[in-house]
Amino acid sequence: MSEATTSPTTPDVLARRVAAAARRWRVAPLRERLGILRDAGARLRAREQDLLDCLRADGLSTALARFYGGWILRQGAADLLEHTARELMRTTPAPGETLVRRPDGVVALITPGNSPTINTAPLFSILLAGNGVLMRAPARDGGVRLIASECIGAALADAGHDPALVEVVTGRTRPLLEALYGCAEVDTIVFFGNAEAGRDVAERGHAVGKKVVLELEGSDCMIVWSDGDLEGALDSAMGGYDFSTQPCPIPKHFLVHPGIEADFVHGLRERAAALRTVEADPEGGPLVPMARPARYELLVEEARARGELVVGGYRMDARGEARAEGIYGAPSVALVDHSAGLLRSPLFCEEINVPVLPVVRFGEPEGEAQPTDSEILAAMLELVDGVPFGLRASIWTASDEVAASFVRGLGDVGLLVVNGHHAQHPRFLSPWGGPKRSGGPHGESHLFWQKTSHLQGVVAPAAVVRAALLGPPDKVGLDFVDRVATITLNRPDRHNAIDADLAEQLGEALDRVIAAAEADELRGVILRGAGSSFCSGADLRMLGQLDARGARRFMQEVTWSLRQLERLPVPILALVHGFCVGGGFEFALHCDTIIASEDARFGLPEVQHGLTTTAGAFGRLVRAVGKPRAAHWLLTGERFDAATAHAAGLLAHLVGEGALDEAAARWSTQVRALPRAGVAAGKRLLAGLAGPDTWLPELEGFEGIVRARIDALGRGPRGGGRDDG
Repeated sequence: MSEATTSPTTPDVLARRVAAAARRWRVAPLRERLGILRDAGARLRAREQDLLDCLRADGLSTALARFYGGWILRQGAADLLEHTARELMRTTPAPGETLVRRPDGVVALITPGNSPTINTAPLFSILLAGNGVLMRAPARDGGVRLIASECIGAALADAGHDPALVEVVTGRTRPLLEALYGCAEVDTIVFFGNAEAGRDVAERGHAVGKKVVLELEGSDCMIVWSDGDLEGALDSAMGGYDFSTQPCPIPKHFLVHPGIEADFVHGLRERAAALRTVEADPEGGPLVPMARPARYELLVEEARARGELVVGGYRMDARGEARAEGIYGAPSVALVDHSAGLLRSPLFCEEINVPVLPVVRFGEPEGEAQPTDSEILAAMLELVDGVPFGLRASIWTASDEVAASFVRGLGDVGLLVVNGHHAQHPRFLSPWGGPKRSGGPHGESHLFWQKTSHLQGVVAPAAVVRAALLGPPDKVGLDFVDRVATITLNRPDRHNAIDADLAEQLGEALDRVIAAAEADELRGVILRGAGSSFCSGADLRMLGQLDARGARRFMQEVTWSLRQLERLPVPILALVHGFCVGGGFEFALHCDTIIASEDARFGLPEVQHGLTTTAGAFGRLVRAVGKPRAAHWLLTGERFDAATAHAAGLLAHLVGEGALDEAAARWSTQVRALPRAGVAAGKRLLAGLAGPDTWLPELEGFEGIVRARIDALGRGPRGGGRDDG
């Protein structure tokens, strides 16, 4: 990555450099791109403190830097990148029909001047799709350079790709845009800015044949129902004063049920009055100098005219003392009544970017007939629908019925949050994008990998598509040597824990192994692990992100692969060292033979995590070592060493550390010499002796436990709190 100041020719020159790098990048296998960006994300996490320093230099307090820094780190998280990679190529129910996202080419990313570091985070998503990026950033913004150059650029260079895939141009936005309109190399413009400028960019861009993605204004609603979690709602509401109310995704209008209005307003007033400036409180202060103090005064006057200002309403200095010429705005709360003309007020029809936040009352004066809950709900929905912004909406309620009414009715927002922090970064959904003035006529939740790519249908054998677009697997290795296949689980940094990608790649490897067996080109299969372990079982971090149905599907996919392995008409060897626990032990139990080194450690610790096995370990272990010993290991989760496993009859051979390769070579020589017909007949006879398979009751028990745990924790509609980033 290099950088230059804008001039009539500089954007063209840089765009050509990006385009040249992008031509190679876009044809790089998806798994290669994924690996490079995972590395970039890891580099950024390792420099989290530097990232926080950059955000503090942008004016944020330490608390806000941590919160919004979490947004950035999340975009580079391995599990999110891997999920995105799966979305870029999806199969259909029809064999040989695949949906593929193709990169647009060169994307011009125009970040806003007040939050360039935070809005550099979409780089990960845009690049993973196969694009190159020319981005605008302020000349002195260190956060952009940290992400784009020192993390992404360095990862590209180390992998042999041109760091010019990401170029940063500094200078004023308008001259840059003028140059981009005439730049043939730029295919897509992603523009962060206000709605008026966004309309102009869209018109000018579309006129010259460019795709335009608009990330514009946000001034959205948070709803608090009578039974809502008051403390949770207040904590979320205080995000409305972050950075003096400049960020788009924070709550800026509070629609409050009369049954909780008094308590909510009291809590909001007390908390707002206690807020301090970043200068006075560098650790936790959310208030920064206002870009437009006159705008603050206008909204204060509007609030007084419309209703009651219960706190704030004055300009102040950094110490929080009232000053007529102060550049800070005291956090203000305005009580306004729901009325027919409310949407014409600047408090609702224009973006709020100063700390004046309205609370809308839906009750009638004392002594008059009060609206019913149905009437209040309808009025709230109408008001949210009438606000001309659509980034987000959030609702706090203990009632599933009320929540469902809002979910059903609020279709014109990019992100809808139930009982969660309004400004959160969801784990796999986008924190950006929305319809109305927030994103223009094509606005929606902006998954930037999707917005900067286009959909293609491919009719071809799945193996051809995978070979062309995915590239070689990175989490499962497969080698054929003289009719013996070696499958290597390859996540050594996680002791080869099984995640969705590894499970998918294992299935791909087994497809090739099965094809070799059908072609009479297979005499044996070795299953082993890279690094210091055989396999540590399912990735618990990944499982924690799945609902009960998703967890069941994942376990079924893994179990199906194990069945495919077990049913092969050739001998299967598990070559075990290090950890062989949980699902890893179940892998080994599906093999005909286990050879282990002295450092191997076995166990089924699922019971210690409050779970159960899922692939038939109960039946297999009982048959292998007898019920008393199997019951002890299964019901306590106790780990045991290789010598104990050998004595129990689990192992065919126990070898010294470092002797596994030699043992595998001897085994391979032996199975290559065996006539296939006799081996296949022997496998069929052994299968007939297997007895009942316990995988289905195990899986049902596992799903029931996960479902009960999720229900007990209230996961799903809740979560996404301020610390979740």
